[in-house]
Amino acid sequence: MKMNILRLLVLLTPCCSFAQDLPIKTSKTINAEFNRKTVSHVKTIDADVQIDSLYLKYEYYALKNGLEVILQPDSTFNHVSVEFWIRAGTAIDNPYEYGLQHFFEHVMPYGKMDSIDKHVFLNSYLKGSNAQVKKDFSRFYLKVLPEGIKPALKRAAGRLLAGANAITANRVEFERKKVLFEIQRNAKNPHWSAEGSLAISEGTFGKGHPYAANGYGKLENNRTFSVNDFKRRYEEIIFSENIILFVVGNFDVSRVKKLVHQYFSKVASKKRPVNEVSKPIVPSKESISMKTPHQNDSLNTMVFSWAIPNYELKDDAVLKLVASHLNNRYKLKKYIPFAVANSRAYADMYKTAGQFQVRIQFPNACDSTHVEKFFLRGIKGLTEKDLTTNELGLAKKSAITDIRGMQENLGFQWSRTELLGTSLVYGDDPNAYFERLRIQQGLTSKQVRKVLSKWMVSKPFRILFSPTIE
Repeated sequence: MKMNILRLLVLLTPCCSFAQDLPIKTSKTINAEFNRKTVSHVKTIDADVQIDSLYLKYEYYALKNGLEVILQPDSTFNHVSVEFWIRAGTAIDNPYEYGLQHFFEHVMPYGKMDSIDKHVFLNSYLKGSNAQVKKDFSRFYLKVLPEGIKPALKRAAGRLLAGANAITANRVEFERKKVLFEIQRNAKNPHWSAEGSLAISEGTFGKGHPYAANGYGKLENNRTFSVNDFKRRYEEIIFSENIILFVVGNFDVSRVKKLVHQYFSKVASKKRPVNEVSKPIVPSKESISMKTPHQNDSLNTMVFSWAIPNYELKDDAVLKLVASHLNNRYKLKKYIPFAVANSRAYADMYKTAGQFQVRIQFPNACDSTHVEKFFLRGIKGLTEKDLTTNELGLAKKSAITDIRGMQENLGFQWSRTELLGTSLVYGDDPNAYFERLRIQQGLTSKQVRKVLSKWMVSKPFRILFSPTIE
């Protein structure tokens, strides 16, 4: 994603004595003082709305081995999030191995930990953990009490130091049962199911495109992946330049810097470039229909999906704002002339492309044609007529509310870590979300329509999931 943000070199003076940790590269530096000064020039939609309160103060630097670190202390919380991201997601899966990166997230090994220390950590300090794979990254999350920060960092680093041989056949078979159960459970949502999400991704980006890979991949792949597949993947993606560490919450910065240096400086460097996605997007021109994957699903689900190639930050700002507007509109179900169970718009941006989706669930299959015409007519109308002042204002307020809601959580989904992390991975600086918010607050209806006319006039890929299809 191209960004038109002024970047100044910030020399981060370390408060610890290990001078080998390096100021972050200029291309990924954001000048915190510059951003704070520009806040006063932001056009807000209401005198009471102050978006400067949504600016997160953080420190961003790299260890000598190239491993990136973001520290975001906040003593108002009573816990800490420790999370590391690998700059490798489903986009690195080849078509013949779709699902491998998600399965790898399950079998990612743990390092050695003294049994007593492990017992104390799991029973006294740990308050939550999870992992997830997205198109461009995989993340591993721990939530701990402040006094558990040292074992949490040691445990996180241990996974990066464990080595490929720590992945065993027994562990793979143990996790295979979990993966297959998870796939079966999420089939209740057609757009999350293995076959449904793959059909949407391939229809949006084209078969063989890196972003055509979905999370679960193909069911048969998950049944046959071997321990050697995961050992190979570990060797491919676990190296220091491919890792971002986030520590967010209630912690002492000086102490954490020392611990980060102690544990994560040991992660091996391979001096290899991080994975880049570069392939033409060729969306499907055909609309398709398929039977709902789960036998107990009685609803019909229709998905419209547009690919957004080579987008810039302003495109991201507009499309997320439009998604907010549509969701505000869809809440007013009395204006929809047929029964609808759920309807929602999404603007998801990735490293080198984006995706705009509208999903509608409705009970009556005979309404399919009416649903398609009604919702597409609404999208087309946005490219032909400006939003009203009230509609635009409500969308801007929703955008602020979303960011504020994310900042109430420290780590994993819908959190501060996600804001800073996606900003860094997709936009090359951790505070790109704040710049996007600034852009949104200054947008006019004409500017919104101009960007929409660039991306949304083309026919989207359409897929219908229905229990009535044989």
